[in-house]
Amino acid sequence: MGVTDIMNNIRILMLPVILIVGAEFLLIGLYYFLYHKKQQSNRKKINFKQLILVALFIGYIVFVCELTIFGRGSSHFMQMNLQPFSGYIDAWKKYSLRDLQNCIFNILMFVPLGIFLPLLFSKFKLFKWLLPVVVMATLSIETYQTLTGAGIFELDDLINNSLGGIIGYQLYRLGSSIVQHKKIKMKSLIGNLAIPLMMGLIFIGMMIVYAQQEFGHLAINAYTKSNMSDVDVTTSLDLHTASTVAPVYKKIIHTDEVETLLQKKLDLSELSRQDISGDRELLLKDKAENSYTLFINSEGNWSLTEDLYTPVQPSLAVQETLVKKAKSMMDELSLLPKDGEFTALDNGVFEWTLPDQAELNQDYWLGEVELGLKPDGSLYSLSYNIHEHQLIREVNILSPAEVYERIKKGKFPQIKYNALVTEEELLIKKGDQLTVDLIELSYMYDTKDFYQPIYRVSGTLNGKSWFTLIQARK
Repeated sequence: MGVTDIMNNIRILMLPVILIVGAEFLLIGLYYFLYHKKQQSNRKKINFKQLILVALFIGYIVFVCELTIFGRGSSHFMQMNLQPFSGYIDAWKKYSLRDLQNCIFNILMFVPLGIFLPLLFSKFKLFKWLLPVVVMATLSIETYQTLTGAGIFELDDLINNSLGGIIGYQLYRLGSSIVQHKKIKMKSLIGNLAIPLMMGLIFIGMMIVYAQQEFGHLAINAYTKSNMSDVDVTTSLDLHTASTVAPVYKKIIHTDEVETLLQKKLDLSELSRQDISGDRELLLKDKAENSYTLFINSEGNWSLTEDLYTPVQPSLAVQETLVKKAKSMMDELSLLPKDGEFTALDNGVFEWTLPDQAELNQDYWLGEVELGLKPDGSLYSLSYNIHEHQLIREVNILSPAEVYERIKKGKFPQIKYNALVTEEELLIKKGDQLTVDLIELSYMYDTKDFYQPIYRVSGTLNGKSWFTLIQARK
């Protein structure tokens, strides 16, 4: 879930919170103007600042319950992840901002609790009383999620939530120090911001280390080692042990001239454009006032589609004419770096494919282009998914025998090979039988767009189809 998705969800969840807090403020206001102001001055006055804080605290509790308890389903009954810092480890191995966002969000969610508690209850101005309450709050949420199936009991959540409560308490102490001394004391500032400052330095250090690495990270390396001590692993393959090498390529993205090319060749004019997180979306029109959407993503793929056209299947006679028109148009657009394998698909769509040729050990192009034509020969869609692979160098890779040893030691990811497979079915347990039938070299993009060699290992687990992917580079 990206930042945009998180913010959209927060907006939705904030509506009931705003309504509840608004109703509380309304009741407080009515009490003050209709009753409190008419009371005798010698009566004990109610602390309205405290009432406002209570109202905000109730709204915060409702918000946290919406995020962690209400409407979360029941598909994770008694599931647990007790590996500490697994979220950070996965975020690093994938170099995934989204995974890191989840960790940070779990911290931020409990920061207000560390602020509200000492403001509302003087007892919690002492850290020794506040910390147990913060830990018990997050422990209660995790336990509820586990017993109801609303979520997985994750030790990471317990750590992150507690850390958030501690940071909130430190922010409260910093604010109290500023109010008390009427100035910001450097010792108090550094002491109470120690945790976020330390985390910031760690993240900066990680980014520096990542930038210094030649290659990026492969998502398949984010896994928890399986316990294979009582698992029967067998193979009938003749596995060689000789060291070998394989090429690594770099994906080169060519999208700078796409807009100009299409507008010039297809006689399109730009109406509007929108840039979203590295992606570009343009609204175009032709001379006949037909509107098109051009979407260019950050991965180097793009598509042009007529907005209001519904594809139809042309007759056989028209299809033959369209084949010639499609080839002529593709030559005119000059989108193919070399001749591709041509295929006529349904609804006037034609495809050119450039196969993966990583074994060539030289620069090459990979991908496909699809062109959609109307029965009259005019274009209604064009999608481009071709990348240049630039040879970087050869690297030493594992031998098939070494890959098999990794399988026996449980050093591989559990991959969900279809949507119907449950997490329980993927879990390898005592007494399971795993047969390895094939170990073949393949390729995968890493987080720096390098095309790295990997091994695809396939076979059967307890008689059912099974496979995994293992980094080949040593």
